[in-house]
Amino acid sequence: MPMDAEQSIAEGFKALSAGRPEAALEAVNVIDADSYPRAGLLAGHAYKALGQHAAAEAAYRALAERPDRRHSATGWWSLVGLKTAQFSAADAARLDNLINGDEQDGYLGLLHMARAELWHQAGMPDMAFAHLKAGNDLVAAARPFNGEAYRTLVDELLTVEPFTPDSRSDSAQQPIFIVGQPRSGTTLVEQILASHPEVDATDELSFMGHRGADLQREGGYAAVLQSSTEDRWSTYQKQYLEIVAPYCHKGGAYFLDKTPENFLHIALILKMLPNARFVHVIRDPLDNIVSQYRHFFPESREYSSSIGGLVFYWQGYLMLMRHWSTLFPNQIYHLHYASLVNNPEGDITSVLEFCGLSAAPECFVPHKNERPVMTPSAAQVRQPINTAGMGSGLAYGGGLKDWLKEIGKLKEASVSLFGKG
Repeated sequence: MPMDAEQSIAEGFKALSAGRPEAALEAVNVIDADSYPRAGLLAGHAYKALGQHAAAEAAYRALAERPDRRHSATGWWSLVGLKTAQFSAADAARLDNLINGDEQDGYLGLLHMARAELWHQAGMPDMAFAHLKAGNDLVAAARPFNGEAYRTLVDELLTVEPFTPDSRSDSAQQPIFIVGQPRSGTTLVEQILASHPEVDATDELSFMGHRGADLQREGGYAAVLQSSTEDRWSTYQKQYLEIVAPYCHKGGAYFLDKTPENFLHIALILKMLPNARFVHVIRDPLDNIVSQYRHFFPESREYSSSIGGLVFYWQGYLMLMRHWSTLFPNQIYHLHYASLVNNPEGDITSVLEFCGLSAAPECFVPHKNERPVMTPSAAQVRQPINTAGMGSGLAYGGGLKDWLKEIGKLKEASVSLFGKG
């Protein structure tokens, strides 16, 4: 029955979001992907999370060849997002035909961004940037970034005053939050720490963002945060740990929450989880901005669809991380991506010490960890730590010439605050 198939697919996506790709595959392995294209998409995502790239590529290619634009565009973008697929001239021609066809719908932006990755793979960044701009402009028109709301939030959080996190006797867990910009190396750091035998990984959880929005609606994020009683924080703590519990299988006290945007919510987290620790991953602004601009984020992160939005978001991020670092210097470890990939042994040792963890050998070979990885960096973290991402933004300097001065200011500010790495 159709409802049975749709229900199985929905359950599969739910399992995938909970970090159980094997269960997701079980939910759809008897469903005909030709009749239910989302089953093929789910299978591709599950195979990708498991590191089975050939199977993921086959699922995505089948989706890309479908006649309907919605699933075809989704298939193409998923295919290039795999980061391991190689493309032929026939692939490029197929994408060009889709882009230049008569249909000018909401999926055109996704097709442009997929075509950009083929040009990138061919070593032609100027052509890639032209498609990136066309695609991102279409996405931005459909999902505009509310810069004023972001500015208001940052300005308000900058008024949070110092407080001393007080440990609670009923909290045995030791949470480690990995924060920073998306596409900054946070997944690599998660993979390193999740390789430790005492550390469980969760996902990019949205809990803190929702609670921050609750505070904002109640009378202003900072004001409510600073006036709330212990009852609120105990309730939030209980709710959050209930969400985390299904991810924890190793029996230790440590768990990870790798939601980059949690840099906004460091004060809220310390009110709720006073023994939390934060690993702040810092990447070169040019490399990071280009990496985000090359990526389509299906949900939120609307700022990433324009270079101006990315620069603006970076400005607020630097101001806020400076503020939190002043208020809570002992709870935040600043880790430079450049230093990590150039000196992995030293940096991994230091991060483990900061987190209160032993120097487990598994952490120094994170690519051997076969755990499911749910983020766009799934393929990269299954490779030995390397410097391939260093300087990756330089090739796009021509397309960014109007923004290089502002991006340079971001780098100066980042170095001033957190050092060169």
